[in-house]
Amino acid sequence: MKIAISTFYGIITLSVLLVVANFSHDVVAFTTQPLRLKASNRDVVGLRSPQFGREDAMQRTQLHGIPKMFRWLTDQYPNINRRLSEGLTTSRKVDNFYLDMNGIIHPCTHGNSDDFVELNETEMFKKIFLYVDRLYKLVKPSRVLYLAVDGVAPRAKMNQQRSRRFRSSKEAEELMATIVARDGKLPEGEKFDSNCITPGTDFMLKLSLAMNKWIEYKIATDPFWKEGATVIFSGPDVPGEGEHKVMDYIRWAREGGDPTYHDDGPLQHVLYGLDADLIMLGLVSHEPKFMLLREKMSVVMAGRGKGRNRNRKPKSMMEYGREDFELLELSILREMFELQFKKMGKKDIGFEIDVDRVIDDFIFYCMLVGNDFLPHSPHLSIESGALSLMLNSYTDLLPKMGGYLTKREKIHPERFQLFMNQLMKFERNYFESRAVEEGEKGWASDKYDEFYYAKKLELDPADPEITEKRRVIAKDYMEALHWVLNYYHNGCRSWDWFFPHLYSPLSTDLYDVKEFYGETDDEGFAAFNFDLGTPFPSLAQLLSVLPPQSAKLLPKSYANLMLADESPLAEYYPPDFTTDANGKRQSWEAVVKIPFIGSDKLMDVVNEIDDAELSPAERRRNAPGKDSVFVPAAKSSV
Repeated sequence: MKIAISTFYGIITLSVLLVVANFSHDVVAFTTQPLRLKASNRDVVGLRSPQFGREDAMQRTQLHGIPKMFRWLTDQYPNINRRLSEGLTTSRKVDNFYLDMNGIIHPCTHGNSDDFVELNETEMFKKIFLYVDRLYKLVKPSRVLYLAVDGVAPRAKMNQQRSRRFRSSKEAEELMATIVARDGKLPEGEKFDSNCITPGTDFMLKLSLAMNKWIEYKIATDPFWKEGATVIFSGPDVPGEGEHKVMDYIRWAREGGDPTYHDDGPLQHVLYGLDADLIMLGLVSHEPKFMLLREKMSVVMAGRGKGRNRNRKPKSMMEYGREDFELLELSILREMFELQFKKMGKKDIGFEIDVDRVIDDFIFYCMLVGNDFLPHSPHLSIESGALSLMLNSYTDLLPKMGGYLTKREKIHPERFQLFMNQLMKFERNYFESRAVEEGEKGWASDKYDEFYYAKKLELDPADPEITEKRRVIAKDYMEALHWVLNYYHNGCRSWDWFFPHLYSPLSTDLYDVKEFYGETDDEGFAAFNFDLGTPFPSLAQLLSVLPPQSAKLLPKSYANLMLADESPLAEYYPPDFTTDANGKRQSWEAVVKIPFIGSDKLMDVVNEIDDAELSPAERRRNAPGKDSVFVPAAKSSV
């Protein structure tokens, strides 16, 4: 069931009231037993099929590198994992609870299902509302409930978003071909395109409007919400990634935006989400009381993979109870770092250990295994033991370095060079192993570096400017590290910057990095400067990240720029593309080889579109918004 945008504005209040009314009498306190949805003839997350075997949304969510990071941390520091009964007790109250909403929207709509998913906005919205309500009543924050939906992302993230959406559309085409081969016909109903979960779409605007009305309704009618926390909803029309909006809010509140922030000692923060990046953001906040809430991996992965998880009975996410969640206590992780490094006395290393600086350095060198903004250093990956290698190397080198690698967004070039010199020693062995795995002799040759740059970055070894070109890539990579450091510590410092290569330089090319900088400060730290710029308008960002298969999600005048052969942007929308496994085993880890979109060219073309060509609803989709704040009567009367 798809609600037309032209009629949606008139019926939104009634629709939300009906959604809530239909379920309000069925909601049992989440703290006692799980909530169950009544099954419909056509399930929200896919058609039942004897061949495909429907698996629920959370079970089919592609978790990318998340299990690897969580697994490494819990193996290294097992005490950080807590049951809810241990972390959330009657004597331990939560002040602020933050929800990374895209981690709820995806599993409640499609969950990367392996079967056909029919578009049914009403049912999808119901699931989203209910899951938010249940998480809120599970955690019971007293001060703030912050609901953050992804808005327009920085240019640095758009390349990853573009790759993911192109891959998603290709997989969807393959799925439809398989279904037709299996059933002899196309499925009935309109297929849900998960790429609609992008700022600027009709779907996200309607969800945002519905969320606002639903929150109003809950605060007016639900006793728990009436007496509960102040609710802040940051919708898709507010620029920024959801988790970074959360961090911006924490910085704003801590630095004076909330005059009562420091009144009763450190606040207890809880952040819900599955993204491994949340660990880094929670740590870099340096808040002494910070926990991550997530579903247990054994529950999410039930019926999948190998070993014990495969033999577990899959569970619908709407059946999850308290026992299906767990906490990651970042405060305990901080304590573990402190215990580990405080063993080094000033007499041993020449300076007093500052655990905040040790954590900042940990976050920094974890960037070398890759993130959403830059590819991993070729021989460093979590599965090959890179995190342990880097932690051990850092521990061993700290006395020799005489200080820390970073100072917030700044890097100490000389200390970083010592660190990289240690990691370089393992590069050759990695490529020799890769030669055996892939049957490619080039990786084992004495000139494996030339082979790498020729194969991955198309640099001819005979080019007289090859050395200079490799140095440019190395400098771009160092700039990327500074951009990400800035993003983590200070928020977005450039909306326009991005790493302009599909692959990172070899570690052995990160030599003499000091020459990439100008002056250093009195302590020897240096940084790159960035121009802030402005976020893309929502529809321009949508045009930049969507593949041609999702053109219907755009206004017609924008879609034509993607589909027309004579379009000045046609080169950015190839009808097909290749991927490169690049030494990885999982298909989602492969490099998607599509061209980087030229942002200046795109904006020049988009700016030629007359606003009169857009409907009022389309113009609203393109308009920037602000956070909505809902203060319950119990708080506003205080």
